[in-house]
Amino acid sequence: MKKIALASLLALLSLNMMALSKSKLRDYARFISDRMAYELDLTPMQYDDCYEINYDFLYSVNPIMDDVVLGYIDAIDRYYDYLDYRNEDLRHVLTARQYERFLDIEYFFRPIYTNSSGWQLRVYNVYTNHSFFYFDRPSIYFTYSGGHSRIHFSAGYYLNRYDVALRYRAMVNIRALDKFRDHRRMDFGANIRPRTQAPRPNYYPNANQQHRTSDPRYRNERPNRNSPQINNRNQPAPPPPAPRTGGGGVVRSGRR
Repeated sequence: MKKIALASLLALLSLNMMALSKSKLRDYARFISDRMAYELDLTPMQYDDCYEINYDFLYSVNPIMDDVVLGYIDAIDRYYDYLDYRNEDLRHVLTARQYERFLDIEYFFRPIYTNSSGWQLRVYNVYTNHSFFYFDRPSIYFTYSGGHSRIHFSAGYYLNRYDVALRYRAMVNIRALDKFRDHRRMDFGANIRPRTQAPRPNYYPNANQQHRTSDPRYRNERPNRNSPQINNRNQPAPPPPAPRTGGGGVVRSGRR
């Protein structure tokens, strides 16, 4: 019994050390934004804004994810509050067509799930090379630190930043969806509990997390039409041409 208790204690301690550093948050936000840019054909401006939104979401949920992993219902409810903020901000940034596709892609719409190791991004199971990126870093990758988050803009910084006529019309509240209980089970397991119950890791087996959609739109062969714009904008300007000087070595055509 002592060995079992010790093993449980060590498991809880290991799960309580999962808070991410800011550099790791930037990596996570960049990775999911890079794949969103690739699959949804984001423009450079949309790419930057999606990075900001994903960064703010990850930064907000980072302190509560230990409790989410342990199945505390108040932490899970708070997580879905932050997820609704994130998805609402994305609704203002994406076109209706892009947002409809976003809603159909589980690893974008509900990006985090828990397993026996803690929590991770679903998109990491789809794109398994985590050091490969389709695009350059967002232009604000090193400078953005939450200035457009809901803490500063309660109604959303991105509300009127894009053409309202192109926006997806319906509000999306994940807890109001008919399948919310199924979504919560797939995200965080069945073993939810109030604070009065003893904590234990939520080892719900998420068997479907490794399966990637067979939809040909989401295969690696499909290029993003905005790729040159996104990739070229962060490149340093080419050096100016060297001034011409007279003398030998200059080959001229035609008659002198």
